[in-house]
Amino acid sequence: MSEIDKKGGEAARAAWLYYHENMTQAEIGQDMDISRSTVTRLLQRAKTEGLVQITLNVSSGTFKTERDIERAYGVRRVRIVPYTNDQTTLNRWLGHVAAEILVPMVADKAVVAVSWGTTLQAMADSLVGKHPAARTRIVALIGGLHNASRGTNTYEVAKQLGEYFNAPALALHAPVYVPDEATALGLASDPGIRDVLALARKASIVVYSVGSMHQESTMLKLDYITAAQEKFLRKHGAVGEIACRWIDRDGVAIELPPATYPTGISLDELKKIPHRLAVAGGELKHDIIRAALRGGFVTTLVTDERTAQYLLDSR
Repeated sequence: MSEIDKKGGEAARAAWLYYHENMTQAEIGQDMDISRSTVTRLLQRAKTEGLVQITLNVSSGTFKTERDIERAYGVRRVRIVPYTNDQTTLNRWLGHVAAEILVPMVADKAVVAVSWGTTLQAMADSLVGKHPAARTRIVALIGGLHNASRGTNTYEVAKQLGEYFNAPALALHAPVYVPDEATALGLASDPGIRDVLALARKASIVVYSVGSMHQESTMLKLDYITAAQEKFLRKHGAVGEIACRWIDRDGVAIELPPATYPTGISLDELKKIPHRLAVAGGELKHDIIRAALRGGFVTTLVTDERTAQYLLDSR
């Protein structure tokens, strides 16, 4: 097995819970949001691949850290991948594990709201083949970005998920920010945009990454946040954004700069979505990941081992 599979594989996870934490198969199924028959197959796979024979072929510390974060921040699941300072490789590993988690979450009639970013693009790229889910719909979580490339195109990830689940994918045909409240209200009343936003609010699953207050973040690099707006956000304690909405270190939504009106759903509405899968890693995102956890925006987290240790050390 590859290092990513050793540390992030669901078979190893099930085996750890069964043999080390003495959980029943029914309890494991509830913990991992999978059926008991799937738990049985995962345990059999763990035996077949030698994971149990050689002490799960993983560091016990990895699983212990996952459980510690789950308990410390009150989230359902945490999955940790190895750390690398190569962000492209790290994104690929994060995306691989996120895809592994997402697929069994998407049942028939699900509504999946999905954000954008290179990490989520890596997740979409990991979905090979088809996994049809009847009457499921995919909806873009935020409006469009100009100068978007692959990974920053807000509709690209939704489109790929739609193809994989054989589900329609709906774009939010509006700018991510507009300059005044009247324009924002006008867009929200447009029938097409109104229907997409209404569907996003009804989502059963939301998948997103987070953006930091760093010059390399997409929002700053593409000038969606000007220097004056950045100064305003920092003054008000912003550490980063979720779906283009900014929060402070405790996960509290902060006042937005003048002439900055988002067109997507609010953070309060996002928090009401039952399953909230956050996928993010790297040192630049430490503060915003912790803030998202503190604010209750996460039910499942996929991150890297260095970020995981930071989360425990700074809780």
